[in-house]
Amino acid sequence: MSCTPVGSSFRVAAFGICISLEPNDLKYPITSPGRYLLTDIKTDDTNTQSVEILANYPWGSQLVETLICNSTDTTFTIPQLQFKEGKKLIKAHIIRSEINLSTMFLNSICDAFEEPLFQEKPREMLRFHRKLAPYKISFGVTGSNVSTVSELNDLALYLCKQLRTNHISTLLLPSSWRHTLEAQYKQYDQLGIPYNVVLNENTLKNGIAQLRSRDTTLKEQVHVTDLETYVEQLFKNY
Repeated sequence: MSCTPVGSSFRVAAFGICISLEPNDLKYPITSPGRYLLTDIKTDDTNTQSVEILANYPWGSQLVETLICNSTDTTFTIPQLQFKEGKKLIKAHIIRSEINLSTMFLNSICDAFEEPLFQEKPREMLRFHRKLAPYKISFGVTGSNVSTVSELNDLALYLCKQLRTNHISTLLLPSSWRHTLEAQYKQYDQLGIPYNVVLNENTLKNGIAQLRSRDTTLKEQVHVTDLETYVEQLFKNY
């Protein structure tokens, strides 16, 4: 049995089966595939085989999942475990997965936590997979006066409702405008939100908003009338 990281995927050989897994194929979308490994296969007195999936962290290894393979199970009758291949009667084996919900929840958070350097300083963030992030989109508002900020907040609220109508979870904090954009980015990155929609005074003039990526910190321009469709496409294709 072996587990070999290949780029962002796993190539796993266990129980005589070789498969290739992409992060999106796993039951639990992951951020750092390289931290995961499989233990050697263990066989007990009943000829039941088991293998564990572990996650490596600075404090040690964390059990994520246990895979068990055996030829007997009290939930199935012997006829249910038999099938024919030509004239030959073959007994099937059962592969069972054991996962603890609390452990998986904790592992999802620990796996996502990173402190990459940004402008020579550690940047705390939760790099949640887009499918796991509780909020997909957040809004950052900045303006030079109260009147402008009020208009931008109204626009942010409208866009927020539009996205939620299309089942895209969004976070809009009414008091965010009181902080600098950098402070807003920091908060949203720590919450693990993949994208920030930035609205400023130019947005009121030309309708152009900026869409900032949590992972790259790069921004792209999107017209507010196209935002809903563009965001839907972003998450649909990932």
